[in-house]
Amino acid sequence: MPFSMKKSTQSKLGSQDVAQDLDILNKYKVTHILNVAYGVDNAFPNEFTYKKMSILDLPETDIASFFPECFNFLEKVKLQNGVVLVHCNAGVSRAPAIATGFLMYDEMNFAKALSIVKNSRPAACPNPGFMEQLYKYQETIRRPEDMMHEKTD
Repeated sequence: MPFSMKKSTQSKLGSQDVAQDLDILNKYKVTHILNVAYGVDNAFPNEFTYKKMSILDLPETDIASFFPECFNFLEKVKLQNGVVLVHCNAGVSRAPAIATGFLMYDEMNFAKALSIVKNSRPAACPNPGFMEQLYKYQETIRRPEDMMHEKTD
């Protein structure tokens, strides 16, 4: 069953089981699917708009290199007022890592973004390599106002 990441973006997180259940997808009014699983085909190519990114769930996988293309797709869904399911095989590591990164890209710090993802999907647990990349990603997107708060705190 998918869980909302953030109501304003109409994003859902789930596993390949959810992505292959047309009744659930229709129940949650999903319009787009971001498939970041490796070896999982898009189940309903005629019913939904898909973006498929085959990402291995290994700590050494450079998941951050997939961020721009994934985030571009998620932004388009947002602009179209669509509902997107972000899924991988089990919905534990890759999809939550992409969701966390997108929330960070959407002006949220790492801790808050990860907390929202984990509250939305308690099974979420990006692998250690993905966690390290997300932490480093935070440094690349820091805004000047973030740094000013650190200096005054």
